[in-house]
Amino acid sequence: MELQIFVLVQAVVVALPAAWLSLGALDNILHSGINRDDVARVLALEALREWPDVRARVGHRAITNERTVRLLFILVVMAECAASILLWIGAIGLGLAFFGLADHGEARDLAMIGALGFTGIWASFLIGGQWFYYWYGEYGQSTHLKATLWGLATLIVLAL
Repeated sequence: MELQIFVLVQAVVVALPAAWLSLGALDNILHSGINRDDVARVLALEALREWPDVRARVGHRAITNERTVRLLFILVVMAECAASILLWIGAIGLGLAFFGLADHGEARDLAMIGALGFTGIWASFLIGGQWFYYWYGEYGQSTHLKATLWGLATLIVLAL
């Protein structure tokens, strides 16, 4: 029975980031201008507006081409959708495994791939944010760090 409860815990731990990321991906599809505009500001190095000396040194990193910004945003949304789907498949599989209707190992493996995608998205934002100096502004670095840690915690629970 102890193992069964842990399988249920794993299912819930995977379903939570699945739900959060699904809502984010849905908003990025239905209201794309909101986050796409923020992405454009980060890529244009707008956070460095108040620090012209820093911008002068790293300004060559700016991406202002609207088409490139749109393409990068689409890639992010696609990654969010893929990770969400894998997380949901993993969570449902783990839920079925709790009832003995699916293989726990296979469900856990799919959940881990989804959790890796989740973690990878947010860690990529941290890395990209370092490149584009978004930590000089208020563009969500704290949220990205917390989401990265959430993904790592999910991976740890799945690995136990």
